Amino acid sequence: MNLSMTMDKGTSRLIYGWLILSVFSLVFAGIFALMVALARTPVIEDMLPLGRDYIYVALVGHVVLAVVIWFLAFEGFLWMYTTTIRLGRGVASVGLGWASLAFAGTGMALIVAASLFGLGTAELANYVPVLLSPVFYAGLILFAAGIALNLINTFLTALSARKDGVALPVLTVGMLSAGAAVFMAFVCFALSAYFQLYTGKIFLDFERLFWGGGHILQFANTISMVTVWLYLASLTFRNEPIGKGFAKLLYAFYLVFIIPAPFIFFMYDTSSQAYKDSFTTLMRWGLGPSTTIFTLAVLSVFSTGKRPWKEPGFSSLVLSIAIFFLGGLIALDISGVNTKIPAHYHCVIGAVTIAFMGLFYELMPRLGRAIYSRRLATIQPYLYSAGIVLFAIGLYMAGAHGVARKTYGSEQNLNNAWKLLGMSIMGVGGLVAIAGGIAFVWNALFTLLGKERAVVSSGGTEPVA
Repeated sequence: MNLSMTMDKGTSRLIYGWLILSVFSLVFAGIFALMVALARTPVIEDMLPLGRDYIYVALVGHVVLAVVIWFLAFEGFLWMYTTTIRLGRGVASVGLGWASLAFAGTGMALIVAASLFGLGTAELANYVPVLLSPVFYAGLILFAAGIALNLINTFLTALSARKDGVALPVLTVGMLSAGAAVFMAFVCFALSAYFQLYTGKIFLDFERLFWGGGHILQFANTISMVTVWLYLASLTFRNEPIGKGFAKLLYAFYLVFIIPAPFIFFMYDTSSQAYKDSFTTLMRWGLGPSTTIFTLAVLSVFSTGKRPWKEPGFSSLVLSIAIFFLGGLIALDISGVNTKIPAHYHCVIGAVTIAFMGLFYELMPRLGRAIYSRRLATIQPYLYSAGIVLFAIGLYMAGAHGVARKTYGSEQNLNNAWKLLGMSIMGVGGLVAIAGGIAFVWNALFTLLGKERAVVSSGGTEPVA
């Protein structure tokens, strides 16, 4: 069933616009990953802006594009998709939709430009690293404004549907919950900035600025990931993994820990350890229960039908769950400030990314576009996942033997065989993951920009979720 045929052109174009923006964020993230490697290469490093120090600038560009912009842009697509096509209606405001996409696209372009030309010193803050440059700041603000406008449009569309008596499916409820988390994260960023400036600070402490909201963004990404898991499972097995009422309760449990977050700023100074610990506590207790139950629900439907390992939607689902679980195991053994920490979060980030990639392959035919290369789509999830696993295992090994986090070159002090082996495995894994990322981007761009075709999905009707 070609679902895009039921939509007005304005809504359909906006949906494709967010998809294209998200894919291009991965294109530039890959370019900056390459720049990180070049910044470590003799002779070439001296040709780059800022010389050897450009590695930190490239890292900022890579992380912001690969983690912040890619996730939020794809979630922007999902917000529109789940409140329009899934509900059989157009977006509340096409004009507001284009404004949101224009703001987000311009913001991303400024971030790319600032990172490419080294316009500022790198500040490797957790969650959202930054370049100390007005161009970079403007890019972040514009991108955030675009996401905020998209959220407003999404909530207005969902509200209109409810007024018309339309029942919201699990997929829509899940993404609205993720949207609420993003909104609360933005409120946290704003409050953090206000309270820092209110105390008369000459400059913002970016680590503290993004600490609270960064934790809440992890709720949004996790909620989006498990929602995609539910949808991929229902598309594969034509069987709903979980009842609608129970699913809504689980999403509500996430929100119980998300909604109070802004009040922390009125309880503790942003420079205090209590402030940091409060957000860590919210994430520690708020993410686990619902995510675990959703995972078990998805796994329970695997026995209800054939497991199509050559289908990228199913393989991405399984690999995403497995890598997320690996990240959880690594988290249990984290102690000290070493490379076990990035081993953990690269698994989590990788799990979200793989889930989103798998959904892309599943939805494109339903949106009227054939996948450019089905063969490449079959291989790509395994390639990317293998790279992420090797990358994480290498970092874990190195961290277990004392390699400190956020150190590069001679600072890593690779003075024994285990450290060298761990970092070597990490390097190989990084190359494999980059190859998997390139394969996805290549396939996705040719799919999105190629000739549109009306394709009948093999499963027949859409699932309810």
